[in-house]
Amino acid sequence: MVRIARSTGIIASFSISLSILFACPALFRLWSLRKAPIVVIPDFQGYAKALFSILLAATSLGRLAALEDLTLDGGFLHVASRTLEFIATLILCVLSWLEHRRSIRPSDLIVLYLLGCLIRDGFEIPWVVQRQRDWLMQDPILARMILEVALFATENLQKDRIQMSTHEDVSLEETSSILSRAFFWWINPILSEGYRNVLLNCDLPSIDTKLRSKPIRGAALYAWNQRVRPESQMTLPKVLLRCLRRPFLLAIPPRLFYTVFRYSQPLIIRQAIVYVTSNKAESQTWSGHSLVIAAVVVYVGLAISSTAYRHCLNKLRVMIRAALVALIHDKIMSSYAETASEGKVLTLASNDVDSLDMVGEMFHETWGQVFEVIIGIIMLSWEVGWVFPVPLVIIFLCSRMSQYVAKNLRSRQGSWNEATQHRISMTSAAIGAIKNIKMLGLQSMISARIQELRQDELHLASRVRWMMVAYNASANANGMFAPVLTLVLYAILAKVRGGELDTETAFTTIAILGMITHPANMVMTIIPRAIASFASFERIQSFLLEPSRIDHRIEVSGNDIYLDRHPAIDMTSLSVGESRLALDGVELNVQQGSIVICSGATAAGKTTLARSILSEVPWVGTVAVSSKRIGYCSQTPWLPNGSIKEVITSFANESTMLDLRWYEIVVDACCLIKDIDALPNGDETLVGSKGLNLSGGQRQRLALARAIFPRPEILILDDPFSALDGKTEHQIVENLLGPGSISRRLQTTVFMTSNSAQYFCLADEIIVLEGGRIKEQGKWNELTSRDPKILKIILSEDGAHENKIIAADSSNQRIQQQLSYDDDITINLKRKTGDSALYRYYIKAAGLGNFTFLVACTAIYSFFITFPQYWLKLWTESGSNNDWLFIGGYIGLFLIAWVTTNGLMWSTVILIAPHSGIVLHSRLLKTITCAPLLYFSNTDNGSILNRFSEDLQLVDKKIPPAINSVTAQVFKLLVQAVLLFIAQKLLMLTLPVCLAVVYVVQKVYLRTSRQLRLLELESRSVVLIDFLETTDGLSTIRAFRGESKAETRHLRRLDESQKPFYLLLCLQCWLRIVLDLLVAGVAVGVIALAVVLRNTTSGGQVGVALNIVLVANTTLLTLIESWTNLEISLGAIARIKSLEDEVVSEDRPSETSVPPETWPSSGEITLQSLTASYNAENTILNNISLRIEPGQKVVICGRTGSGKSSLLLALLRLLDLRSGSIMVDGVNISLIPRSIVREHCFVTVPQEPLLFNQATLRFNVDPTETLSNGTIIEALSKVHLLHHFRSSPSQDRVQGTHTNNHQILDQMLASLPPLSVGQGQLLALARALLQAYLINTSGSKPIILLDEATSSLDLSTEEMILDIVHEEFTSKGHTVIMVAHRVGAAVSRLRDGKDVVVWMKDGRIEKVGDASDVMNMTEQTTVRDFYEDEDPNGDS
Repeated sequence: MVRIARSTGIIASFSISLSILFACPALFRLWSLRKAPIVVIPDFQGYAKALFSILLAATSLGRLAALEDLTLDGGFLHVASRTLEFIATLILCVLSWLEHRRSIRPSDLIVLYLLGCLIRDGFEIPWVVQRQRDWLMQDPILARMILEVALFATENLQKDRIQMSTHEDVSLEETSSILSRAFFWWINPILSEGYRNVLLNCDLPSIDTKLRSKPIRGAALYAWNQRVRPESQMTLPKVLLRCLRRPFLLAIPPRLFYTVFRYSQPLIIRQAIVYVTSNKAESQTWSGHSLVIAAVVVYVGLAISSTAYRHCLNKLRVMIRAALVALIHDKIMSSYAETASEGKVLTLASNDVDSLDMVGEMFHETWGQVFEVIIGIIMLSWEVGWVFPVPLVIIFLCSRMSQYVAKNLRSRQGSWNEATQHRISMTSAAIGAIKNIKMLGLQSMISARIQELRQDELHLASRVRWMMVAYNASANANGMFAPVLTLVLYAILAKVRGGELDTETAFTTIAILGMITHPANMVMTIIPRAIASFASFERIQSFLLEPSRIDHRIEVSGNDIYLDRHPAIDMTSLSVGESRLALDGVELNVQQGSIVICSGATAAGKTTLARSILSEVPWVGTVAVSSKRIGYCSQTPWLPNGSIKEVITSFANESTMLDLRWYEIVVDACCLIKDIDALPNGDETLVGSKGLNLSGGQRQRLALARAIFPRPEILILDDPFSALDGKTEHQIVENLLGPGSISRRLQTTVFMTSNSAQYFCLADEIIVLEGGRIKEQGKWNELTSRDPKILKIILSEDGAHENKIIAADSSNQRIQQQLSYDDDITINLKRKTGDSALYRYYIKAAGLGNFTFLVACTAIYSFFITFPQYWLKLWTESGSNNDWLFIGGYIGLFLIAWVTTNGLMWSTVILIAPHSGIVLHSRLLKTITCAPLLYFSNTDNGSILNRFSEDLQLVDKKIPPAINSVTAQVFKLLVQAVLLFIAQKLLMLTLPVCLAVVYVVQKVYLRTSRQLRLLELESRSVVLIDFLETTDGLSTIRAFRGESKAETRHLRRLDESQKPFYLLLCLQCWLRIVLDLLVAGVAVGVIALAVVLRNTTSGGQVGVALNIVLVANTTLLTLIESWTNLEISLGAIARIKSLEDEVVSEDRPSETSVPPETWPSSGEITLQSLTASYNAENTILNNISLRIEPGQKVVICGRTGSGKSSLLLALLRLLDLRSGSIMVDGVNISLIPRSIVREHCFVTVPQEPLLFNQATLRFNVDPTETLSNGTIIEALSKVHLLHHFRSSPSQDRVQGTHTNNHQILDQMLASLPPLSVGQGQLLALARALLQAYLINTSGSKPIILLDEATSSLDLSTEEMILDIVHEEFTSKGHTVIMVAHRVGAAVSRLRDGKDVVVWMKDGRIEKVGDASDVMNMTEQTTVRDFYEDEDPNGDS
């Protein structure tokens, strides 16, 4: 009876505490809910909760009433207990009702209270039964428990009828109960969906509101703006801490609980061994039942606390990632377009952010592991006495290596990141200009350059990896030899004193030592990583601290005194440039509603003046505008990847976007109706990356339509008609600028740069720039009367403009491919179940010998690191006869393990990682560069670039250690399982259950996690695409004041990428707690068996079993996590492999014929019945027959879409021939490898100059880098660019050409004075001169192709280029084929009786003749087509 009274007293005290702990916070919660809005519609669930809570209160009242006859026995404690219990249930009734209706989440307080009640009643029932014979009638405790279970179940359910109007897009986690969140039950629907079906991003639920990018962005920007100045190296980390302080601190409590439970395990081990080995009850501090209960509490608590801690870190990781990306994106939006490098931005947003998103975890793990080491040392001193400093000495010695790594890793990691950035920048530039690269025959040279950058990158990576190998050896020495030396010294001292190594001391010491060395190793690992991460912090911070664009423009409104004369644009003393002024003292006043055309020679400052109005260049002076929301169409149009309609309406307000009539007017004014009607999906057709799916003219007209559609007050047009043919240009000019045009009706102020003199009469004012100054200004008739020689400065147009072709001549004759950002998602079973062929593919790339060595080291290491546990059992059970044998064997086992683990690390990071990295990059690069042109038209550039950034980062940094970990954990787990079942044979009965659980868990987990990882990779590529598009279109976005729209689009895409990323982290937490609970069950089973089979179990068996359990859960968890990481990281391998398998090379097996080295020797070309197409379904050239004589110049002209540029593409083998042949000097080029055709047969000058700003000037003009300085300097002099480069501020003089290094040629192009469009084309011509010179050295005479090379140039620059072509090529006997943009200028240099003009129409040759015949035909056709488009039926 005394025992019953004592137990019931404890239960009553617990009940009082439980009631008080519930009632106090419940009253505060009721107060906070009293005015909260109703968010849940009344439903059956709410009524059930109300009913159960009322009945529960009634049973509490009944239990209180049942105490009347037991007052004397129960005493005041029981009365107080049941009274408070009744009061608590009354509060529960009210709180449950309010919580259900006014909170979207089940009440955590109620759930925890009911769980406490169930535990209390569960312990109370046995004592009630023993105390009362008729307890079922006298005490309604059983009914109370049933009601508690029912209410507990209903309170844990999610609320289905949430009012979505007030809580849209609520996450599953936010509507889940505390138990569902603790055990991650809320993620089960996602697991089920992922197991049964293929997951798409749209199938995933939203993430927690606190993790959304918008509030994090606001907090990060606020913290950055409030940073302490001047900045230090810790500025950015402090900013992150300031904006994420709360989630940062929330990780501390679960980390402390985790440490407490973790260090309770050695106590459990000691007490279990003492219980088994002791025969006297008085020597036992714990009973068998208390030992089992303690094991349950410790191991379950360990599972829950470790998962809760990991989840807090995961949330912090997501928020750090969002904050850093927000800072980078915001900085891009405030940077000058010229300083925002795509490669740099991509590296910062991917590599650097990825290396920093775990910085919070590194901090918490550092203090947590240090705390654990301190606790472990204290506990070790209890076990081994004064020997406890031994591991500290070893830790100190090994920390020397960690200190060395920390000192040097930061700089080496920074160098690695810089090399990665250079490679990605070069790759990005090459992918963006792949058509020009192929046309120029630079495919192999650019590939070699990128591969060289990759080798440099891996070389710098090896400096980091060797440090990792050395550090790994040091860390493993600490982890292995600290326990060995400590235990051996203790055993030797015990032997000297006449004792022996007892079982409980041995196994408890081993457990504690493992808990000391592991945290110490973690600290020594984390500190170098943390210091290395500061390289990324520095890179991001230095980018954030770069000078920002400051908009000094004055925006004046209609009631301003400043607007006496109503100017729309007013410039005063405007100067642009530092050492050399691009604009000098410009004074300009543009009246509202007027049309101003700015003209001048190449590099006169026209574009700079236009960009000054937009404040896109730093200037000195004053600029005032009537509105900062300006319509802008740049010379090179920026088009994000979206539908045509989305592009046109992207910067309009909502009311304008819905104005369909206005939309039709704008589309018609820009002559887009025919083009849109010809597309398979109309204006829903996607334009592709940088408008690749459209022709040059279509892109220009689309950009014009976008500029006009928002009805801006000011419209800036920077040479907007350079890519249009004459008829289309004339019609658009009349629609936009003529009498009664859109700009006149809307009173829009138009500022246009152009050299088309025939339209100057439409302008209210003409500005002529020369040398950065305004030379002439006024109306056109005034200028011509004042200075008749003005035409030498102002450039006339005398011919029809032709279309600028990028992927095709005509959209009417090509199939537009509907691109999607989800192109990378392959809907098939391999996405869910994986593909074993990927392992073979990767092993082959890594090297079979390297992989075999890895497996051998792993197997040996796994055995020798685990077997010492069993060796220790044999030692402690052997007595003191063979101590020296066991000591030597113990040391020898760990020595072998240490050697093999070093071999394992060496083979992983020194052999496998670089070998696989270089091989897979080479395969990927070859696949991409050899892909046909159509592939790039159908695939987004960002998606391709993602292969070279994210996928290769996985190949370099994730897959090798994942393979290392998987192989090691597999072998370790096998050895651990064998030893565990040897120590406790009855545990063999649980083996089938454990295997079944692990099999089911991994199968379900892998299917879903693999898909989430692939979705995360693919959605991350969308974020990278967004960065690329934003960086490329900064000027346009800011001109339209579209920053908020760009930010909204970015936040939406970032949130979409965060969803699979966060859910994957949550899924890993689900796996962690499931496996931890499984291991907890095994551990409790070991202790329960030891208690039940006390007389048949030795202390050594218990010690071995529990020490293995101590590491087995980590091994099992690491195995499945590593396996999963490997499987999902192999998604990168799958993408590379599928690319290699699916992308067919443009080279054909029949192209094996190698012509003589001197081919072509004369340049004769014969086209016989040539029919060519972009794909099998449409034809672009139809039955072309043409003979071009050696040394002849041929000018090809014709309307837009006639097939001019396509003819050149066919010559360069960029189009496939469906029939006919192309013969060059009697050789059929369809039988010759395309690389030879492009590199040796033709020298091409495309319309868009191919320039690599991140490469040297030498590489830009001589990609082979084989020509002498003198030869290159001579070519630059011929194109009149040498003086331009000599004007660089860093160039006081030019070294003599006899040296290998040159102060100009070996500088990066970006560091030299910037080039105008015309100067860029002159540089491209210099490259052509050098290419021809190099080919001539072999005795060949290449054919020169000019693809509208002068279409964007002024007349003087055009004449200069044509003169150079005539002098260097035509007069030297080269065959020249020119697609003419300005027909008049091109034909003026034709030689009578030798050179010809070819007129093309609809893919056929209409006429071949001399200049006068074709010029007459051109004029007649242009006039006829113009009047045809004036059809009153609207068929234009």
